Amino acid sequence: MIEQIVNSVICWAILLLALVCYQQLWCQYLACFESIAPQKGESLSDSVTSNNFAFTGILIGALPLLGLLGTIAGLLECFAGIANTGASNELVSSGIAKALLTTQLGLLCAIPGWLLQSWVHSKIKHQRIIQPINANPSCLES
Repeated sequence: MIEQIVNSVICWAILLLALVCYQQLWCQYLACFESIAPQKGESLSDSVTSNNFAFTGILIGALPLLGLLGTIAGLLECFAGIANTGASNELVSSGIAKALLTTQLGLLCAIPGWLLQSWVHSKIKHQRIIQPINANPSCLES
């Protein structure tokens, strides 16, 4: 399975995009309480944070679509092999397994990304609520 992932351009694209998504979410989480977070009396710009979340959400949404693209490409490759060499159980089953691997990888990267994005968004909303009350707000409070 690792060999199939390493040899697939679409799997590399999924992994790279997932890395970018998780990096963006990490930066958004850190911005919630580090020096780039608002100081006393300031608030996070609604337009900046909403644009960041929208951009990250679009990237996360692209992960399963890239997986679907890999599935289609894998099935096309499988059917081309069947047309050229004839249908054998080994060829069909290995082609379908290779094709479905990209869908699985896309979903395995996207689902935790969606959950993490929701969690980070709730932490930032929580900071906005407690900011007027506390002089030194923290995203780590529950």
